[in-house]
Amino acid sequence: MVLGLCVSACSSPPDREYEIPESLCGVTVPADRLEPLLPAGKEISVRPGAAEIDGIERCRLHVDGDEVLSFTTEWWEAGTGLREAATSAAGLSGHDSIGLGGDEKVREEPPYMYSKTGALAEVSCAKPRKADQELFASARVSDAGRPDEAAMKKLIAAYAEAVGKSGECT
Repeated sequence: MVLGLCVSACSSPPDREYEIPESLCGVTVPADRLEPLLPAGKEISVRPGAAEIDGIERCRLHVDGDEVLSFTTEWWEAGTGLREAATSAAGLSGHDSIGLGGDEKVREEPPYMYSKTGALAEVSCAKPRKADQELFASARVSDAGRPDEAAMKKLIAAYAEAVGKSGECT
């Protein structure tokens, strides 16, 4: 019985008094992709990073004043590969899991790399704002967040798709 109580208590969702935001600095990401990575708390805020520097834009989520998730879009030189771009993505190393989305034999979606604390994806742009460069999107769970590899995989796929529909790509 004690084991049953522990399992039930350990698997219950955290106590959140805040609404999960629909937009991350102008990029719409489904709440169910953010939810598994967010901790309990009373208030959530979305804060854009400093003004764009060298093609990098940041967006941060804070719960009760602590940063829990951060998102970045970054333009790289044409021909940059996923592993090379991962060298600057916090929460990743060159040894993390790589997925292709959908059928791995046919590349239908941009590839992504993920770990329990970070993720990176190539963004598929119909009309890139910087035609001679490639766009990458990343997400990172900070110490106050809830690391989860499966959730990061789903989040980066949704975030990269949303960035691909944003002003960076239209």
